[in-house]
Amino acid sequence: MRKYSFNDFAYICYIEGKKSAVEKIFSEIFESKKLKAFCKKVEKKDIDLKTIYKEYLDMQVIKNDYQQKRSRY
Repeated sequence: MRKYSFNDFAYICYIEGKKSAVEKIFSEIFESKKLKAFCKKVEKKDIDLKTIYKEYLDMQVIKNDYQQKRSRY
């Protein structure tokens, strides 16, 4: 999965709409239950774009660490 810069992320959210962009980008990272809950927060505007991007980066790190551990075995 490609790692987006903040500017790329903001542009995608601008073009797609924040909720749609979050669904597309996070669908590879989150399981469906977590994704739905996260999208509800985005819909209610409980979180801003920088917070969403920080969550994206955190999940990227976790996913990459997991893949590296799996490749060792």
